Amino acid sequence: MSESLKRLFLREKPVLALLAVGELKPAYAAMIAKRIDSTFPHTSSILSELEAHGLIRSRPEGRIRYLELTDRGKRIERALAELFSLLQMPNARCKRLERIRQLAASSEGAALRLGPLRRDLAKLKSSADDEELQRAVQDLDAAIIAAMKR
Repeated sequence: MSESLKRLFLREKPVLALLAVGELKPAYAAMIAKRIDSTFPHTSSILSELEAHGLIRSRPEGRIRYLELTDRGKRIERALAELFSLLQMPNARCKRLERIRQLAASSEGAALRLGPLRRDLAKLKSSADDEELQRAVQDLDAAIIAAMKR
């Protein structure tokens, strides 16, 4: 991979611009600039770079240059979207676990509310691929079972 392409994807705005081109229908520079919170000239420069690397193509219609991903751009967009999802997933799961923990703590003695929390924990446990999160879910589930027996 060329050094300029590596540098391109180590910056936030080009990544966001590529993702925005894939998400927005129709996509054009002004819309992308607004979406990624960037100036129009900076966004145009990024889009030109993406086009030079064969990740997007543009087609002018009147005064507007519409943008679309190339096949290569679509593959990179999917990989970036998956990476973002992977980076956010553990955090989202940990936040969900903490919320369940708070609800369980505030529900001491209210077994009727603890049952649904156990169901939420079971869903969280089935989707967790992180061992630490698995253990935390199991520990909280055991604490809820103990509270229900009281």
